[in-house]
Amino acid sequence: MRLANPYLAVIVGVIGVSSSAIFVKLTTAPSVITAGYRLLFTFLMLLPFTLKYNRKDFRFFSGKQYRVAFISGLFLAFHFISWFSSLNYTSVASSTVLVNTQPLFVIIFSYLLWREKLPLKALIGVSIAFGGTVILSWGDFCLGPTNLWGDALALIGAIMVAGYYLCGKYLRQTMSLLPYTTLVYGFSTLLLFFFALLGGYSFTNYSLQDFLIFLALAFFCTIMGHSLLNWAIKFLPASSVSISILGEPVIASALAYFLFQETLTLQQLIGSILILGGILFYHYSVN
Repeated sequence: MRLANPYLAVIVGVIGVSSSAIFVKLTTAPSVITAGYRLLFTFLMLLPFTLKYNRKDFRFFSGKQYRVAFISGLFLAFHFISWFSSLNYTSVASSTVLVNTQPLFVIIFSYLLWREKLPLKALIGVSIAFGGTVILSWGDFCLGPTNLWGDALALIGAIMVAGYYLCGKYLRQTMSLLPYTTLVYGFSTLLLFFFALLGGYSFTNYSLQDFLIFLALAFFCTIMGHSLLNWAIKFLPASSVSISILGEPVIASALAYFLFQETLTLQQLIGSILILGGILFYHYSVN
């Protein structure tokens, strides 16, 4: 594979996950239901290809691989639940900035698990990009005590998605993409529907538009988003994939500008430039 391919996959993957906010904004379904159907439809889309090309692989996976795949699915499920729930208690800006601290956790845990070290220039790039996310969202921060629970949930969401990417980094060294994603999305779907059942949510009282949005989330945001990032993480450090995802609020803002005519302020433009500059500086520093 050419060296450029993983980076191209990351770019397309980040664009894919960035469209998530646009689709979620169009549905009225509860967050846990939206996430559950999103992953269920993803699982169903991938399953025929997995059975056709990788059916035999499942016989050779170890018990440890299945356990780590389940943990990865658990991390992904808790990421969706905690992050989506945080929006009920704090501002979008506060939630976005806090959930985007996930590269910091990936860097810390990557060092603790695999002794992955980053040069000083790369850490500067991370700082610039994270500073850009703060500037991008500064005008909409909620800092009162009533928002503390929402901020804590968003921070938990950051830790959960960091765990998800680290599990992916470990498993993708020995597992092909289709079996890995099918297992993880399958486990995560079961967990999300279990949590929805505990919460007493309906599984059927949703419009055709909602189900079309679930399908769009599955294809564009998960298969063309998360799955491409999971493919790239085999060839790149986990921190490289994680820092690139900081571009998500930039792309989401641009999509909202064109689709919903949401205004872009000078402050948001400056923040976006810093985010993209920090990401580019990071990748330049580690290559």
